[in-house]
Amino acid sequence: MTAASSLISELRGSLVEESARIARDFATAGDGRAAVALRTRLVEDILKRLWQDLVSADLTGPRDFTLVATGGFGRGWLFPFSDVDLLFLYGDRRGEETHKEQIRRFSQELWDLKLKLSPASRTLAECDRFDPNNTEFTISLLDCRYLGGDRELFARLHDKVIPKLVMREAKPLLQG
Repeated sequence: MTAASSLISELRGSLVEESARIARDFATAGDGRAAVALRTRLVEDILKRLWQDLVSADLTGPRDFTLVATGGFGRGWLFPFSDVDLLFLYGDRRGEETHKEQIRRFSQELWDLKLKLSPASRTLAECDRFDPNNTEFTISLLDCRYLGGDRELFARLHDKVIPKLVMREAKPLLQG
């Protein structure tokens, strides 16, 4: 068994076991908030392990490439059958090409774990553009949260790009 298949086997076991525990706790206590928070944390832990195995052993690397939770997952509300909304954020097009194979493998492993992945790949400049035919993407960015990779790139998205985008596109966003 290869190291990669061993990790996937371990993650699959953890996902099944922890999901069952969360379901049992919910059935006993009826605390939906706790169940959603625990599921969010479980999936975050899986994503971080995969990131370190497939992308960068240093969770804060590589430079100009970041893994971002968006939408409901970004808010920390990952319900049992929710999509795992992820943004693979690149500093520029060159980074996108450099990491293309890693993202393919990363996404494939998540699908193999039976997680309902909803990925998007964008450069920072693309996140600054509003597409009236895809308002959902821009709205999902409002609830973005750092998961791994270049923290500075995430900070530029979160602290500069998104606020400017919202200010500039407030009217169409509110109408959408």
